[in-house]
Amino acid sequence: MLVLFDIDGTLLHGRPEGHTRAMVDAMALVWPVPVVPDDVWAVDPPGRTDREIARLVLRGHGMPDAEIDGGMADWMALAARLHDEVAHAHPAPVAAPDALEVTAALRAGGAEIALLTGNLEPIGRAKVAAAGLGDRFGDGGGFGSDAERRADLVAIARSRATGRHSDGDVVIVGDTPRDIAAARVAGVRVVAVTTGAFDAAQLAGADAVADGLAAALPLITA
Repeated sequence: MLVLFDIDGTLLHGRPEGHTRAMVDAMALVWPVPVVPDDVWAVDPPGRTDREIARLVLRGHGMPDAEIDGGMADWMALAARLHDEVAHAHPAPVAAPDALEVTAALRAGGAEIALLTGNLEPIGRAKVAAAGLGDRFGDGGGFGSDAERRADLVAIARSRATGRHSDGDVVIVGDTPRDIAAARVAGVRVVAVTTGAFDAAQLAGADAVADGLAAALPLITA
């Protein structure tokens, strides 16, 4: 079994202030545009990739896609570097209270676990490590630096897995309707948790919904 965990709202709880600050400061330096953190919150970021968020913010400032594409690689590198510099100045997201227990149980049961997140990889890994979960996840997974569409990240994560897993043996664990949509496009299962911005009714399209990771564990392994 391959279990793909979202980060924000799923593995980690709390608003990612340092992450957002790094994204907007990097945008202002690369393009440059007068971007502020509220511009990020205005584009409904939960479940989007960082690259998609940046594109929507920049379009809102009148930036054409050709110019956005031209600066995207530089922006990703700069945002990751700035995150290293500014993260300590902002409240950090913390691990979900049951994250250590659930990831340990899955690994003990023989499951392969990896990250599937819209975060740029260096930022996502830094956040997970700061929350004490870095040793749970290896080099695989799919990140917002790999592709702009979240649905594309599933195939990327599967290609990096150490084992070969059929569609029925892949499970996404996330907290947004966009996690569910990505699973549906990829043809894999999805278990949603109500620990982010969405309630059970809004996540009803998942194969199962739980109020946290501990309650999700038997649903993941079912």
